[in-house]
Amino acid sequence: MLPLLLVLMFIIHKSIHLLIDEIVVERLQHDALSLVSAVAQSDEGWKVDAEALPGVYRRAKSGHYFILQWNGGEIRSRSLWDMHVDPVNFIPGDTEDYLYFWIDGEFWVVHHQPFIKQGEVFSLWIAEDISDIDQKQKSYEYFLAAALLLFTCVFILWQRRVLNKGFALLEPVKKAIKENRVSGELNFPDEVPEEIATLVNSIDLLVDRSSRQVARSRMSVGNLAHELKRPLQELQIVASDLNDPKQKETLNKVIRQLKGQIDAELKRARISGNPMPGNLFNVAEELPVLEDLLTRIYNKKITFTYDSELEQLPFDRDDTLELIGNLLDNAWKYASNQVQLSIRSVGEQFSIRIDDNGPGVPAQFFNEINQRGTRIDEQNTRPGDGLGLSICQAIVDSYNGTISFSNSDLGGLRVDVSVQNNLVE
Repeated sequence: MLPLLLVLMFIIHKSIHLLIDEIVVERLQHDALSLVSAVAQSDEGWKVDAEALPGVYRRAKSGHYFILQWNGGEIRSRSLWDMHVDPVNFIPGDTEDYLYFWIDGEFWVVHHQPFIKQGEVFSLWIAEDISDIDQKQKSYEYFLAAALLLFTCVFILWQRRVLNKGFALLEPVKKAIKENRVSGELNFPDEVPEEIATLVNSIDLLVDRSSRQVARSRMSVGNLAHELKRPLQELQIVASDLNDPKQKETLNKVIRQLKGQIDAELKRARISGNPMPGNLFNVAEELPVLEDLLTRIYNKKITFTYDSELEQLPFDRDDTLELIGNLLDNAWKYASNQVQLSIRSVGEQFSIRIDDNGPGVPAQFFNEINQRGTRIDEQNTRPGDGLGLSICQAIVDSYNGTISFSNSDLGGLRVDVSVQNNLVE
């Protein structure tokens, strides 16, 4: 609207200006005809009959002036009084029949009209001071500009109110999406704006289908892992009957790897719960469940303490559950009796720290323990396939984060995860 209003202001300015010019120049032309009629020759030469002139040309500095020149002579109106005006300045080489000049603080419109009378060539310059009119025009334009500015401000405020009122209808939809990230249930309001009804229905349908597909997929993986345990046991029996020690050891190694992967999938199926795309990890709800599950898996009495600055972690629930679940699983597996979890938000970074009081890992292995299939405790009898930390590394990489390892103050391993804080307000 601002460019439109500026164009409108320009058009109004030019229109008023041209209208004033037309009125003033028409009056000057009329007075010029009167002056031409009043020019007469006498015994003393050419003169202008004063009685035939309007009174404004006889009153000093009246704002109406004329200068009449011919070869060898000149007549100036009494209204010019002591003003020094040279008609040479009025010769512009312009095609217009009127010009503008500032003279002694007055704004003149000057009309030039040549004519011939009784064989003599005359030049008549007739002028009118339009300072008052110009000032009134500017005052009117200032008032108009202020009115348009006020109108613009009122219009913007009104438009803002209309938009806020319109977008307020979207608040229930926004609230439903936020609640979904917390509760795991997406419940859109029954009434939504007609303009987004199709979009809301599509999102609702897509989320429902996605959650069902993920649930079926995870259930199928869990069932498959469970069903593979029996063939794996039979394969283990076959391996025990082998006479070749080398083949027996190779087969047992493959069996251990398969068993570790099957156990990992079964564990994931047990802790995943009801998947819902877009959910956030709720610390107070999820950690007690993980603690109980890990206690039952390892049948160990672990003192687990955690400290979190946030109620929710700014990542997808399933990714966070798998990340923290694997890190706690690793800590639980090797800890003697103590595991600590700390969750912090530092500026734009979000960090997770897990400490245990287990045997720890030699410093020379810190850069390789998160490689897929790597186990530092190859001779250890604890179950595992070396996939847990590599899975954690993959999840952290997907969020452009970092994961590092060091010695814990508790005596075991310390794992630090740092990623960008992507929590949506």
